[in-house]
Amino acid sequence: MATETRDATALERLMREGSDADVRRLLGLLTPPEMADLIEALRRPEDRSRAVRAMLGRDRSEVVRNLEEGPRAEVLEDLSDEETAAVISDLQSDDAVDVLQELDEDRQEAVLSHIEPEDRADLERFLEYPEDTAGGLMQAELVAVRETWTVDEAIEEIRRTRNEVGELHDIYVVDAHQVLLGSISERMLLLADGKTPVKGLFNPLAIKVPLTMDQEDVAGLVQDYDRTAVPVVADDGRLVGRILIDDVLDVIEEEATEDIARLAGTSPDEIYDTSAWSSLRARSPWLLITFLGGIAAAHIMRLGESAIHEAGILYAFIPVIMGMGGGSSTQAATVTVRSLALGRITAGGVLKVVLREMVVGVVLAVASAALLFAVVALTADGELGIRIATVAGLAILGTMALGVLFGVLTPLILERMGADPAVATSPFVTTVNDLLGSTLILVSVYWVL
Repeated sequence: MATETRDATALERLMREGSDADVRRLLGLLTPPEMADLIEALRRPEDRSRAVRAMLGRDRSEVVRNLEEGPRAEVLEDLSDEETAAVISDLQSDDAVDVLQELDEDRQEAVLSHIEPEDRADLERFLEYPEDTAGGLMQAELVAVRETWTVDEAIEEIRRTRNEVGELHDIYVVDAHQVLLGSISERMLLLADGKTPVKGLFNPLAIKVPLTMDQEDVAGLVQDYDRTAVPVVADDGRLVGRILIDDVLDVIEEEATEDIARLAGTSPDEIYDTSAWSSLRARSPWLLITFLGGIAAAHIMRLGESAIHEAGILYAFIPVIMGMGGGSSTQAATVTVRSLALGRITAGGVLKVVLREMVVGVVLAVASAALLFAVVALTADGELGIRIATVAGLAILGTMALGVLFGVLTPLILERMGADPAVATSPFVTTVNDLLGSTLILVSVYWVL
């Protein structure tokens, strides 16, 4: 980070004292990802836009592609429609669609009007697919050969499309109607006799995905089958595109970011949006739920204020009881939410998950109760000290055990109801844990003392 800051300062000085050609020469020493990192480190949006403008052709497009969403949105807003169209024209279709999706509909139309009609038609078709589906992830650039072709004809097709396709990954085999039949490797083509028909050489595909498949399911398939590319087919089986591993990695990062943000009771957009107002809107509702739960817990504690006051030293250990209950509940909820997100919990495996977490929770609760009992008993003297230690032990035992149970069941119930467990679990678990802890402390005090 310190190095990037120093380099950004040097670039800012060069932009003040030098020309765009000087900026271009400096950035040209770096790879596109390095250029993007350096441009993001610039302090002023107008400097970022000027640095991008200084680049030419494919270098400019690659820099825009590698920028994070926030800085990229600022740069795109500053570029003209013609400049944005030029950037998009130099990108492969999936990256071009990603850039277009960051523009509003009016701007999309304006930019598309400056793109060649054939390319524009393809991009408009791709924009019809939701961005979180296979259709929204795929790129049109690929190599497809007919089953009736010879090996020589297939190799010639690879040569013809080499500039637009980039990395091959897989060579797909289709019939006369573009229905996907299988794939064939470069190695197989190179080793086979040039007159051999492709029909006898290709292999059936391990996986292919429909246009409407959710991006998270696509990522799961790619991980399960260790693929670097996966073909996308229409309802009638026609090959329409492919999804590459770099897009799958982006999906995995995006989904993980969403889960982490939602578990914290906020929005994943907040990570990319620098607006304080957006952060306030994302966090406030869930913090309000937690606040109201805390108020309710405080009223419960007030009901037994006199009894707890008689217990004296017990006051000092209430944070321990509440904290351990909250920690165990949050751990169980986090494991369950992530397991649901990864598809590790099936309909028949719910009971197994609940039992496993309860075993872990109860063992930890018993151990914590025994430890807290010993600490309180050594701290407080006499028979009253033993009774107070018993209250503390019972309270932490019940709070942790029930907290784990609620931490597991809450996301499972939310999932069954059709709600997103990652969004609602954390505030609900926190609130109920406060209510559970205060209630169990109060019950234990009246029961033992």
